[in-house]
Amino acid sequence: MSEERAKRWIEESQKDTMRQSAGRQHLMRATEAETKGDVPTADREYALAAEAFLKSAGEYRDSKSYKKASLNMCAAGDVYSDIGEASKAVESFQLAAEDLLLASNEHLMWGEDTETSKGTAIAMAACMIYIMIGKEADGFYKARSFAADNASKLRLPAIVRLSQIPQMLESAIQSVNLEAFASAENAAVTELKAALASANSQELTKYVDRGLDMVRELLRGKLKVPNLSSQLVLPVDVTFTEEIPVKVMITNSGDGEALNLSVEWHFDDGLKLISGDATKVVNTLPPGDTLDLAVVLKSAEALIGMKEFSILVRGSYGDKLKTTYSLQAGPGTLVLKDYKISEKLLQDADVTDGRVSVLKDTIQSTELEAEPLVRIVDGLIASLKQGRSDVEAGELDSAKARVQVVNDMVDAIDSIVGDDQLIKKVKEQKEDEKKAFAKEKLTPVLNDIIERLSTQEKKLEAEVQDSFKEWDDIASQKNELKSGAKRIKDIADNLALSGADVTVLQSEVDKVLNHSFLVVAERPSTPEKVEMALVVARSLRNEITQLLESKKAELE
Repeated sequence: MSEERAKRWIEESQKDTMRQSAGRQHLMRATEAETKGDVPTADREYALAAEAFLKSAGEYRDSKSYKKASLNMCAAGDVYSDIGEASKAVESFQLAAEDLLLASNEHLMWGEDTETSKGTAIAMAACMIYIMIGKEADGFYKARSFAADNASKLRLPAIVRLSQIPQMLESAIQSVNLEAFASAENAAVTELKAALASANSQELTKYVDRGLDMVRELLRGKLKVPNLSSQLVLPVDVTFTEEIPVKVMITNSGDGEALNLSVEWHFDDGLKLISGDATKVVNTLPPGDTLDLAVVLKSAEALIGMKEFSILVRGSYGDKLKTTYSLQAGPGTLVLKDYKISEKLLQDADVTDGRVSVLKDTIQSTELEAEPLVRIVDGLIASLKQGRSDVEAGELDSAKARVQVVNDMVDAIDSIVGDDQLIKKVKEQKEDEKKAFAKEKLTPVLNDIIERLSTQEKKLEAEVQDSFKEWDDIASQKNELKSGAKRIKDIADNLALSGADVTVLQSEVDKVLNHSFLVVAERPSTPEKVEMALVVARSLRNEITQLLESKKAELE
């Protein structure tokens, strides 16, 4: 090797070292910052690391070192994936796959089987990267194109099989054939990874695994997969001396079978297994089915008071893709006591029922308004009845709450019924309300009566003029009669002077003139009948007003 060539080789090696170390150093600093909890610094260092890898990839690509460019692009994609930059990660991995395809050509150009195997392995790794980032159609197309373009160079069966791995995966996905996928997966794991190691490209094996994971997800989207849910059923109101049945219900609500279901019971020390299996394995749980697993436990010793025990069920199951899922029911808390809560609750309910009955009788004899309180008490009686039903159904917390609420209500109502000052105040308030009501009704009645009497007085006063007119008419008629009688008398007197005998006529005329009917008295200020009616009306108004005013005064 000439001195100049050696110098160039050393310079290139130094550049490679610098290119690789820049991104790694940023990653180290990001990890240190994360350890210290310095998130902003860690994010910044991760971003700088990705940029450093991208820059290195660009430099390698410019110098046609496509494999190294690809590895740096993959490193950038890994960083972007870690920091949640999905679009940048996909873009980086896609460029990495393109660089790998270019790198594979460097091996294929020699035409040797060994180099062809290396180039094929690198090209298939590129296709697996396409599959990994969700561009499986591109990956399968690239694999077919690679096989077609290099058909003359793919002479050995092992190399041909390598080039067919993506096509095997594609066929398994299209036909949803798990056996075909298993065969392709085996070829990828054993043959493709080995070929990559021979090509000194073992860094790419993890992307082969990720590509296989994506194929599993694609198959899982087409396959019917299981979905198990579990419920731990623990009894309530149990004592230390009883045998305790506990149960777990496991339901497959998915579309596929759950395979190799394994279930294991875990419980605190102080409980012992009386019957049942602590560990259970079920080969298959079909979709829609529910599996009930029960065991019987008992306290290891009869204690005094109360103690809580934790019970947990853990398990696992798989699907046809051999994916393992975890299962857990609980932890649940089993409470043991030295007495039966249900019996105590029923006793409390009986005592409370007696209190309610006494309270109802007391309400009936109180000065308070009984009907609303009686309705409340009837509601309390119904609540106690429901509390007993809750005890029978095992809803002890609900029953306890009902009994407590009823007792609190009884205490509250009893304090009201037995409060003499309150009862006195209520009575006074009722009297005040009655007076206010009577006053409210009496005032408009008084005003109405006064108004009506005043109206009648006005009507009587209006009749005065009519009465005067009548009096004047009668007086005028009397005067006319008297004037006529006087004229007759004058005529009679003249006849007497002429010798006529008009003695009788004169006598009758004198009687008429002197009759009291024709006497016109002095005109009165108020007609007599109207005056009497006004006196009566005013007297009634005064008496009624005084009576109503006295009643109003009593209501004050």
